[in-house]
Amino acid sequence: MITFAVVGHNEATLLATAIRQAIEAASPGDRVWFVDSASTDDSAAIARSLGAEVVGAPLGKGRAMMTALERCRRGHMCFLDGDIEQSSSNIAVALREATEREDPDMVVGDFDWPGKRFAGAVDGMYRPLVEDLFPDALHVAPRAPFSGFRVLRSGVEAGPLPWRWGAETYLNLHLAASGKHVTTVDLGVYAGPDRLKTTELGWEVAGVILDLAERHGRLDPAMRPSWEGWVREAMAVLSTQPDVGEPPRDYPERLAEVARRPRPSAQ
Repeated sequence: MITFAVVGHNEATLLATAIRQAIEAASPGDRVWFVDSASTDDSAAIARSLGAEVVGAPLGKGRAMMTALERCRRGHMCFLDGDIEQSSSNIAVALREATEREDPDMVVGDFDWPGKRFAGAVDGMYRPLVEDLFPDALHVAPRAPFSGFRVLRSGVEAGPLPWRWGAETYLNLHLAASGKHVTTVDLGVYAGPDRLKTTELGWEVAGVILDLAERHGRLDPAMRPSWEGWVREAMAVLSTQPDVGEPPRDYPERLAEVARRPRPSAQ
């Protein structure tokens, strides 16, 4: 049994694509939910009109995901972001097939996003820190580690997720470090809204990584201030990412330099 959980906040203009993909992927006995993260638009009404059950949830991606996980008592939970603009495949079907083929604890959908201008928080924060502290998780969706398209086995020990955008980072690292069976499936080409949230996302991702590194014994707490100093220097660059529609100027070069900066010792 798979419960398809489309997660969104005020996604009325784009929601139909994700709901329809989930309904197409569902088999008899499966469920299709719209996990409504405190929307103030017509998202809930649209989801109901398309045949999805609406599950109310607090504001915040991680909180919405936790609400869904707590209601899913058996089978698997397939998460889908609610803001799909275009995709070269039915994402829900691809995730279902990977789950049935490999029966892992988590499947993460990886994809190409040709229209995405920058991946500042990925290239400048996530990859450098994960390379040093969680190299065993680098294989998880290497192109799109913040992918909101993933399947979790019901009952897998995930712990409380960060309340906003750090949820995917947490799941990637915690499950890999805990020895769970995590696999990646190629979804092809995807496009969604190119929103500027580098500053908040970068800080949250860094905090999640350092917290988990301490928890899993990969970072000596005495060394954390040195790592936080590196994070502040990196964020000074990431916070200058041009807004959507602005020229890139020298930002790509400065972003690449961030990833090359030496990191402190973990022990």
